[in-house]
Amino acid sequence: MSDKPTPNDLVLVKLSNEQIALAKKTNRHRRKITHALLCGAYGQIFGSEKQCGKYYYAWENIFRHLFDQVYKTEMHPIERYESTFNLVMLLSEEDDRVELQRQAKQGR
Repeated sequence: MSDKPTPNDLVLVKLSNEQIALAKKTNRHRRKITHALLCGAYGQIFGSEKQCGKYYYAWENIFRHLFDQVYKTEMHPIERYESTFNLVMLLSEEDDRVELQRQAKQGR
């Protein structure tokens, strides 16, 4: 990780007690929230360490072209506490778009 986070980082965050309270208030359907997975400008999800970690380890490889940096941390500012609806579809569509652009550049 560089010294400064970028807007397009994939970040697994262990939430503080204050952040947990805000996330639980916003995401009422989730009982166990301890972590967040921040996916740059694409959105975020909140859940347990196991749930967020599962996506973190999968997405760091599957969507590697979408993120500038991939890292875990125990302190990170969070602007929005609402989990992004259909985040995996957003990431998949953007990854397809980026891959098509890469292929077009290689074809020239």
